[in-house]
Amino acid sequence: MSRFLTCNFFLLFFFVSCGTYQYPNASGIRGSAPKELNNYYIDTAQTLVYRAKLDAFKKHINGSLLVKTLGRNEHRVALVSDFGQTLFDVSVLPDGYELHYAMHDLNRRMIVKEVVNIFRTMTEQRYATSAVMFANQQHYYPVYVVDNCYYVIKERRVERIQQIKGAKEHLTILYSEWSEEDMPTSIVAEHKKFPLTIALTLDVDQSTF
Repeated sequence: MSRFLTCNFFLLFFFVSCGTYQYPNASGIRGSAPKELNNYYIDTAQTLVYRAKLDAFKKHINGSLLVKTLGRNEHRVALVSDFGQTLFDVSVLPDGYELHYAMHDLNRRMIVKEVVNIFRTMTEQRYATSAVMFANQQHYYPVYVVDNCYYVIKERRVERIQQIKGAKEHLTILYSEWSEEDMPTSIVAEHKKFPLTIALTLDVDQSTF
């Protein structure tokens, strides 16, 4: 009897641990017409400069974040301090990344990987063929699904990206303001596993677009 109960307990633990993520108030996933998402960073002629506030592992850093589009889903992203010191410099590529420099506190494989993931999710152009279904569609904005990311659309723009790993939220990126050219002017990226937050405000005078 005890062996039977123990077996049932481990089976229950296994299925609960391997549960899938359920988007809040969703009733399921449906197919959709192809939808282009997150096309903010596709123009190779533009270089965007953001005022940046980085809170990471009990350290607070102010500086500027430069985003240069090199090609489709290829971007050079560099974080520079207010004193002109390069803190993080990486080329985000479709199938990986090339790290050019990382300050000592950020130069750890796991941290580099997560910072690159933030920049990739923030800049990557995606195409969705699936969307979330809601029981009462009138009360919700469209939400598209690509791999492990949920894209919330508001007024035809991507307003929020939620990345899921292991049935839990892993990363949230919020775009809250835009310029007349439809470029994001205010972005907050919040990591859900590590104490890592990046707040960005577009410096229009330093940017070219």
